[in-house]
Amino acid sequence: MLLNPDAQADAVVAMSGGQDSTTCLAWALEEVGAGRVHAVTFDYGQKHRVELECAAEICEQWNVPAFNELGAAALTNRNIDVDADAAGTGNEHAERIGLPSTFVPGRNLIFLGLVAAYAAQHDIPNVITGVCAADEAGYPDCRPEFIVSFQDTARIAMGIQSTDKLKVYAPLLYLDKAGTFALADEAGALKTIIEQTHTCYNGDHETFHRWGYGCGDCPACQERANGFQLFEASQTPA
Repeated sequence: MLLNPDAQADAVVAMSGGQDSTTCLAWALEEVGAGRVHAVTFDYGQKHRVELECAAEICEQWNVPAFNELGAAALTNRNIDVDADAAGTGNEHAERIGLPSTFVPGRNLIFLGLVAAYAAQHDIPNVITGVCAADEAGYPDCRPEFIVSFQDTARIAMGIQSTDKLKVYAPLLYLDKAGTFALADEAGALKTIIEQTHTCYNGDHETFHRWGYGCGDCPACQERANGFQLFEASQTPA
């Protein structure tokens, strides 16, 4: 058991319907057990809204708080190219700090804040997120220091004194995409990841590849495709 050792402890997963969060959901189910995992998903005006449909199909229990838009970013603004650097796209914050146009300022901070609030409301000590520091984009809200800082801040904000009453887990934090595929395989969820999740920034859920649905050209698809190729290679006997 990698999660809270309390045998009665449930877990809540920040669920988008994508590869990473779905892998975390499968991991949580394996760690905690069926019937004790909660999922929270978000509508924040993303262009790739098909991920919400994927989340609904995958999750038995989910909730969708309504956001119209989180920041001027390529994932929420149809006028910004997801393949572009932030320079000149209108995502001024990302441009100032040298991040891709797909960075949505405050997204994981707000999402995890809502998930932690849900967890505190229902006396659930384990919060799970699919952030990954190894992602090519290198978003600051996917880094270890953010997870540590958020966990401390959430405890203060919720008035939680015991460290066992709120713990944030990021099982993919130090994994690349090949490692994420491997973890999904270990959890018996590889088929679901390939056939039912959505990662493509352009929202293409019609074109199917060996690694799943997507346009095949955007950064998310390229990273997923490369990761699957490396995962397959690792499964082939030398």
